[in-house]
Amino acid sequence: MPYDGLVAAAVDRLGRNVVVCLNTGYKMRDEKKMLVTYGHEGAWDLDDSADENRFTMEAWGAQMELRAIQRRNRDATVRTRAAGRP
Repeated sequence: MPYDGLVAAAVDRLGRNVVVCLNTGYKMRDEKKMLVTYGHEGAWDLDDSADENRFTMEAWGAQMELRAIQRRNRDATVRTRAAGRP
């Protein structure tokens, strides 16, 4: 089904790590599709170095957030098991 682009609440909603976010962003760019996220003025232009750098930084933030969540979950599992709870 044809579409004009992709809209997301934020770059970190496009993927949970840098690779997925960048692949999605560059796919939109290469296919001449629009990519829009909240908090960014207008559509992303990944041919523009400022937009590309900001997009990459926001994607990196998504990956850092995911790693922090994973670490908290692992730590909670260790504590729960140490306390004898399933």
